[in-house]
Amino acid sequence: MNTDKLAAIIENLKASFDGKPWYGMPVMEKLDQIPWEIVNEETYGTKTIAVLVQHIINWRMFVIRKLEGDVEFNIVIDGENDWDQVTIATSEEWNSLKQQLQQTQATLIQKLSEETDDLLTLKVPGKAYVFGPILVSIAQHDIYHLGQIAMLNSMHQS
Repeated sequence: MNTDKLAAIIENLKASFDGKPWYGMPVMEKLDQIPWEIVNEETYGTKTIAVLVQHIINWRMFVIRKLEGDVEFNIVIDGENDWDQVTIATSEEWNSLKQQLQQTQATLIQKLSEETDDLLTLKVPGKAYVFGPILVSIAQHDIYHLGQIAMLNSMHQS
């Protein structure tokens, strides 16, 4: 069984999360530079840094639950489970949120490492699409929101 495509997805996830991505700073390095005191600021709308991190976690949990075969679990875009309100009150809570994100990364990489390229053509449980496109887009989703997080952090520093 060929695992070249899935291996590339895994490597992309690793690079963008805590490796050396082509575009610059990976997710965890950027988050580790952000002081917890600013993660609740509504500098640009209601999507705070904390809310954006929780949103990234939510979609990673969606993928993990689907990899586990959960037919019922769902996230509705801009609806249920998509944009949870999160308020961080201490540095410990900020570290806990980041640890939750790191746990989703570890779980996701572990589950994908047990699979082959065949997974990419399997139907996502409870959905009308296959795993391939969603697995490719996880890192893209993270990077998109990392850009927002970096912008919010920069706006605070200005």
